[in-house]
Amino acid sequence: MSLDRSRCRSSSRSPARRVGSIDAATSPSIASAIAAAAAASNGYTRRALVSFRERLQCSLTMLNLYGGGATVRWKVCADSVKKNPGKPWVALKAGQQLEVYDMERKVLVSKHKTSFPVIFWTWIGASVIALVSDDAVYHWDLAHGSDASSAQRRLFARHSRLDNAEIVSYVADDAHRWCALLGLIENDGAVQGVVQLYSTDERLSQPIDAHAVSFATYTFDGNAHPSTLLCVALRACGRSGKVHVVELGPHVKGNGALTTYSETIKFTANTSKYDFPIATEVSSSQRLVYIVTKYGHLFLCELETGMFLCQIQMSRDVIFATLLNSETQGVIGISRNGQVLLVDVKKEEIVEYIKKVLKKPKIASRMETYINT
Repeated sequence: MSLDRSRCRSSSRSPARRVGSIDAATSPSIASAIAAAAAASNGYTRRALVSFRERLQCSLTMLNLYGGGATVRWKVCADSVKKNPGKPWVALKAGQQLEVYDMERKVLVSKHKTSFPVIFWTWIGASVIALVSDDAVYHWDLAHGSDASSAQRRLFARHSRLDNAEIVSYVADDAHRWCALLGLIENDGAVQGVVQLYSTDERLSQPIDAHAVSFATYTFDGNAHPSTLLCVALRACGRSGKVHVVELGPHVKGNGALTTYSETIKFTANTSKYDFPIATEVSSSQRLVYIVTKYGHLFLCELETGMFLCQIQMSRDVIFATLLNSETQGVIGISRNGQVLLVDVKKEEIVEYIKKVLKKPKIASRMETYINT
């Protein structure tokens, strides 16, 4: 695996760094494999821990990006693995059996066997795992203790528009008042995205056309309190795309009226007709929205208004995973050929570009205040 670093509006790249690996003690059982790996992985509990399953070798690999690129690998009988976003926990799934292990304390946290096939699952917080079946979405809250059967609850039924969709994403806001289930459907040779937006307060769902979705917490200029934002991106017909930034309710006293912003993004003539957004990564502190497409294009928009700022191609290969870089507030992407791509914004260049090219001095001034070098 190689490591490339890209810079917004710059074609220069630092040298690629080759990541090495080491072998750890292995065992055919999940429990002993996790214990062996945890014993061999002292210090592997930072946010830069990446886990992935190697299908052909039936092994699980933990990669520490800030630990010199060292890895620990061990055998597991699991079909998928998910690293907890805030704790040194790893969740494994084998069929309908799920187990969560604490890598730091080398113990089993909880285990659970569902009564239904799980077609998609993900962490949506430090203690909650979302489980998606053919007809519903469930939340498994590990904070309720080791009794997983009582900790699992059915949250909502899937919308009929997602009946034939491939589920690719599920996200929730920090308070879990809003949830969004995303599915992709092939329609006349094109890929259509459908998001089911669900309010836990109102217990109501609404389908939305979108290829990528995320939530963010953000305080608009002039507001006294932060708001929950829904950020979605889609590609419509031809080379036209849309970005929507929607302030969700309920309205908070001291804030202005709930707002919605929409912006058009343009796919270039040499962009594949099968390209579409796969991720919207939001940096609330820098007031930026990064929209990453399947074929490696990145659109940068302002969070306050949704305004399109610039576009680059971060990879010429297919991008299949992204996340926000918590260290730099840029974007990390993983391509199909094994590259880990880091994209950050150069403050001086983007501010100058907004002033002189886009002729938006107010936005440039706002960016200059909030974007870190």
